[in-house]
Amino acid sequence: MKILLALSLTLLFVSCNKFRNSSSIEVVGQMRDVMWKGDLSGKISTDSLNRPNVYGLGPIEYLKGEVLLFEGQTFISKVIDSVAHQVSQVNSIKAPFFVYSNESDLNSILVSPLELSLKSTEELIDSLYFDYDKPLLIRIDGVFKNITVHSVNLPEGSSVSSPDQAHEGLTQYSYKNLSGSIVGFFSRKHKAIFTHHDSFLHAHFISDDRNVMGHIDSVLFNSDNTTFKVSK
Repeated sequence: MKILLALSLTLLFVSCNKFRNSSSIEVVGQMRDVMWKGDLSGKISTDSLNRPNVYGLGPIEYLKGEVLLFEGQTFISKVIDSVAHQVSQVNSIKAPFFVYSNESDLNSILVSPLELSLKSTEELIDSLYFDYDKPLLIRIDGVFKNITVHSVNLPEGSSVSSPDQAHEGLTQYSYKNLSGSIVGFFSRKHKAIFTHHDSFLHAHFISDDRNVMGHIDSVLFNSDNTTFKVSK
């Protein structure tokens, strides 16, 4: 009887640990297939993820802009010219690769007063979750001292077989003291799948007024002016 009880407790412990270590984060398509193989067609439509606690990001199919799924709503950004881009909320859009969390239980975490860049934010998350080996969803809300975002804008009819070709037409936009939210996905195991080859973090930004949205190239902010939330 004691052996059976001990076995039951062991199985319960393993089962609970397995549940805690599971991840709600899913990936469709791969960045490297887009960049190196020119696989630009949509692999997922965001209307299939239209729920309040869903977050996700990727490019628009055929690299015609950026996508951010924010609280279950789809936002896209498209290049107008070198000084302006257009942000719209749409019912659905297709992406050639997309990372998303469909059960986002975001929990606040305490962060010491720090001035953070995109790289040091990645390093901070890496240190805080050094013993967690699955992807993480990060949301940071607040005021950002400096931020540069881009939207891809591949010319019509272009073929892609390298990152340089994929980034043809890409346009950057820089802002100061902008209020909004960073949504990022962190993983040590998904380089060239949903993060670039030299990073563990892929992040998009959307301003509170919904006039700015895009892939983050650089950012500088003080953690005192922001709140951090993380979901597994």
